[in-house]
Amino acid sequence: MKRVQYDRYGGPEGMYFGEYDLPALGESEVRVSIKAAAINPFDWKLRRGAMKLLTGRRFPRGMGTDFAGIVEATGSKVTKFYAGDEVFGVLDFKKSGAFGEVVMVDSNHLTKKPAHISFSEAASLPTAAMTAWVAILDKAAARRGSNIFINGCSGAVGSFAAQLAVAHEARVAGTCGPTSRDRARAAGVDAVFGYSDKQRYAKNTKYDAIFDTLGTLGIEDALSMLKPKGVFVDINPTPGRIARGMLSRRYKLAFAASGLKHLPAIAELASDGTLWPTIGLEAPFSEALSVITDAETARRSYGKTVLTF
Repeated sequence: MKRVQYDRYGGPEGMYFGEYDLPALGESEVRVSIKAAAINPFDWKLRRGAMKLLTGRRFPRGMGTDFAGIVEATGSKVTKFYAGDEVFGVLDFKKSGAFGEVVMVDSNHLTKKPAHISFSEAASLPTAAMTAWVAILDKAAARRGSNIFINGCSGAVGSFAAQLAVAHEARVAGTCGPTSRDRARAAGVDAVFGYSDKQRYAKNTKYDAIFDTLGTLGIEDALSMLKPKGVFVDINPTPGRIARGMLSRRYKLAFAASGLKHLPAIAELASDGTLWPTIGLEAPFSEALSVITDAETARRSYGKTVLTF
């Protein structure tokens, strides 16, 4: 079987198509034939070595975490899935390899794909939607009448965050680029600002929660925009931001892994149209190396980039 892999941490030049063998199927595992895999910034951050203290130095390592496909086989203790089921899910980042033909995945990292959405759409959901769920519902506690500001409201995570907030009857404001403003409004963002409109959005209103998807909003700036009990939710922690945030109970971190338990609920919301991914590019697996490089270096279209098999 073939996958995208690398033999050392570093830049995109280290990626190549390599042959690999799957281990024996574990009793709680599912073997899935990949039909689509979505590219996330986390994928190349892993390859660069951002988590090497946890991922170690055992090579070659596969790339990719988010995928959709068809179940080939299940372990003896798996009762929720059967051969032939259409599913989507996310690999543990220590076992990346979704940019490959077949994967082995823990059954708790999977859910069934809604019948009327494509494999590419399903593959675009896991990491971005789980992150948005944790940020907007678990940390920000979006509810009817709450005011939420999303810095980067048109990206993969930001657009899901806006959709979830609107579904819970919150009022949403946010920033995005000029070409994305119509899409942000379509997702339910009431007040759309440019990234440089700080004077305008900082004075727009006081917010119950601010969600920074980009890591570009200063903590002091964010805290000044909050109501007394408001929270600033961050997904781009740097040592400096964490150190500063520890001084305030209103600074909260959101991680996709915490949203794994919400994967079935995410599937339901995608099924009824509450959540919808935007795909900017679908490309065949044979073009994976150049497509990943383009995504990594920002030479890509709006929306998720998906590899198809």
